[in-house]
Amino acid sequence: MDFDIPKDLSEYLDELDEFIEREIKPLEQENDNIRFFDHRREDARTDWDRGGLPNAEWEALLHEARRRAVCGGALPVTRSR
Repeated sequence: MDFDIPKDLSEYLDELDEFIEREIKPLEQENDNIRFFDHRREDARTDWDRGGLPNAEWEALLHEARRRAVCGGALPVTRSR
């Protein structure tokens, strides 16, 4: 059985890694955003007064990450309903 990663997939993964280093890592370091990225920091992302839904700051950060991903070609453009 061949477990080698196909060249086109390997190239895509390299592009995705470059995108993450160029766009997502700096976003992570802006302001106090690092508090959202640590998996142990669920409390920082959660609005307990709204039944545990994601808080507005986390939602805004996700929106910005998605925007960068679309602009950078890492995600397809989607339309909201």
